[in-house]
Amino acid sequence: GVHEVPHLCMVTFTSQVRTTATKCARNLAKPKLTNAVWGAGLSFSKCHAELKVPVDPHTPGIFDGEEFNRAARFFTYGYDVYTPNRVYVLHDYHGSQHNPKTTSWGNGKFGQEDIQNSYYRLNTMLDIPGGELDEQKALLLKRSRYGLGDRRTLDQLIEFSGVDLRHKRATIDGKNRCGNLQWVPFIEHPKGVNFIPTFDDTTEEPLDLPYDKSSVWYDPHIDGAGAGMISREIIEEEEDPKAKELQHAEVKAAHAAFEEEAKQLAGNSHHADEHKRLAAALEEEGAESERGHKEVVSSAAAAALKAEETGKEGVVVFPPLLRGSPQSALTKGKLFLSQKKHGIEHLPIQVKIAVILMIFGLCAAVITSGSGRRRRKKSSKKR
Repeated sequence: GVHEVPHLCMVTFTSQVRTTATKCARNLAKPKLTNAVWGAGLSFSKCHAELKVPVDPHTPGIFDGEEFNRAARFFTYGYDVYTPNRVYVLHDYHGSQHNPKTTSWGNGKFGQEDIQNSYYRLNTMLDIPGGELDEQKALLLKRSRYGLGDRRTLDQLIEFSGVDLRHKRATIDGKNRCGNLQWVPFIEHPKGVNFIPTFDDTTEEPLDLPYDKSSVWYDPHIDGAGAGMISREIIEEEEDPKAKELQHAEVKAAHAAFEEEAKQLAGNSHHADEHKRLAAALEEEGAESERGHKEVVSSAAAAALKAEETGKEGVVVFPPLLRGSPQSALTKGKLFLSQKKHGIEHLPIQVKIAVILMIFGLCAAVITSGSGRRRRKKSSKKR
């Protein structure tokens, strides 16, 4: 049979980085490595992943951006995200979005200033324009309790995911990262995979200092000299003053450009409007066939409905499959063998001809074998 699963691998930029359309992965023999794109709707992991990369409590009112931010933290802590090779758990996304009990997250006790601060925090964490301009302050945030890990770098994430975070573009080269990927190696922490970093309860700054040599934060001038001997703020690499000034001007310009956008996006009513717009766009995108592949918008409700429809027709589908068009059809070259219509009259003309020729062939074989037996009987009587 055909087993299809939605493969998260593409994003778009709204107020933040939003996980968007998927590719359809068919007949996977094993879970497939994704380009670090993670979905909160289906997530299983070892317990230490939740302890190392907990949900950031300092981002109230955030919907778009929450998933990719956490995905970035998972990746930099040395975790990889995989698409399962079978679908066993479904989520009625569209139904839940219209249920007031499950959409109450948008009515929390936070204002526009809180949401702007959330955007500022996420932008700073991932080098997205609109974040902190001071490099030292930005670095402190990235190394803090709810910041990035120290097993892989942000540059490695950008290259691996293909998402151009620093310019707010969906890809760095116009290509997605939905195919087979090269795994990004890293050095495991010397204390083992179960080691949970510790942080100050008040400042949320790291306590496990100095950094070991396998850490991406390791600085030989500081960590090699012993903990507390030299301040991290003192050591700065020498840079060309003109290049640094130009870079600062570019970052400042980008910050100003997105400041007004953040204000507009901070209104609580923005989420509902944005979701409606994106849902309409994704439905339109999912209805179009592209050359060589089919874009599939993940919808558990659609999958369950198709399973129910085929079940009524006597075709048992478990787990429900996300199939392409036409409805519940299995694509075979340019022909479509439909499960809903039965009888030779519903077959394509090429199949009808093949069936007729096969029947004629069988009849000819039967006639030929019968006449052969009669000849053998007559010859035996003569003898």
